[in-house]
Amino acid sequence: MPLDWQEFYSASARVMTRSLIRELLKLTRRGGIISFAGGLPDPATFPVEEIKAIATRLLDREANLVLQYGPTEGDARLRDELVKWMAKDGIHASRDQVLVTLGSQQGLDLVGRVFLDPGDHVIVELPTYMAALQVFRSYRVEMLGVPQDGSGMRMDLLEETLARLARDGRRPKFIYVGPDFQNPSGATMSDDRRTRLLDLAQQYGTLVVEDNPYRELCFEGAPPPPLAALDREGRVIYLSTFSKTLCPGLRIAWMAASEEFIRQFVTAKQGMDLCCPALTQAIAAEFCAAGHIYHRVGAIVERYRRKRDTMLAALSREMPPGVTWTHPHGGLFLWVRLPEGMDTERMLPLAVEEGVAYVVGSGFHADGGGRNAMRLNFSFPSEAEIEEGVRRLGRIVKKHLPATARTK
Repeated sequence: MPLDWQEFYSASARVMTRSLIRELLKLTRRGGIISFAGGLPDPATFPVEEIKAIATRLLDREANLVLQYGPTEGDARLRDELVKWMAKDGIHASRDQVLVTLGSQQGLDLVGRVFLDPGDHVIVELPTYMAALQVFRSYRVEMLGVPQDGSGMRMDLLEETLARLARDGRRPKFIYVGPDFQNPSGATMSDDRRTRLLDLAQQYGTLVVEDNPYRELCFEGAPPPPLAALDREGRVIYLSTFSKTLCPGLRIAWMAASEEFIRQFVTAKQGMDLCCPALTQAIAAEFCAAGHIYHRVGAIVERYRRKRDTMLAALSREMPPGVTWTHPHGGLFLWVRLPEGMDTERMLPLAVEEGVAYVVGSGFHADGGGRNAMRLNFSFPSEAEIEEGVRRLGRIVKKHLPATARTK
């Protein structure tokens, strides 16, 4: 009797989905495709020589340590440097309030492992980070989306959602937000909304998960203080990473939270991987201690600002009336909306045939919406590729524009 392999999968495994972005990246590795899909940093920003020199020194000086297992919490030197790094933004944490993770994605999964049971409620932004939805969905929770505008999640709608849950005797485990140059929209949450969010979390007795990987990539002015800097009750679990300011290949990210929560995260992490690689942590610690991480951000920001401006100018030139897009003040992405009735998922194979790729908007919506939207990345392609890619994309959009939109 042949086996039905599906019978062996857990209930959680049966609701898992593959990352749409990771699958798109496979597709776009073939020649001739200009990819606006992945959130990849520009390789020209990678500090190759500095990392090479640091790695050599470490292997000469302390190979017995950096090639060995390490503590689950992370390298003590790195955690001390992370404490300093966060302090410049007003986040005052001790070493014992920091856990090093293998990328921010592991941090999101640890949040799921520690806090979520099947049937729980989680509040997310509409749209929100696709990979966070992927993680939370695997824990079989109900995700409630709250729309955002150019100033982040709308607090009036968040309050309505929390009040409705309270009337039904329910409480979300946490509110998940990306307040600075959000992925995918590029929006930045305003000062007053940050304060209101924490007030509502206190009023309704829930937590806040702040995912903040793009804060350093600020093109205009300075973003408001992180939620973790405004938190006085230990409600905020803060996630960040060096993938955008150092390089993603080292997989250096971290969580900052109360000591109580960090102890729980450490216990959960021990069941995952025991510890992060000692060598990459030591490299990152030395990189920070030497001041490199502080000195290099300005050049990265300038490079990405030029690319953003190139993409904004190309969209203005190539897109027909009825198409709108955000004007992010930092980060790696902008968000494009097509006229109602258009479907970016159906258009994607045609765009790939034309040699350009993006990420469909529906992947960022917990409620299945966003079918007429797309996320575009401007950090990875060159300025020439951005101009040509938007030109190709504009041709596809014009070809599929509804007749009603053409006459406006």
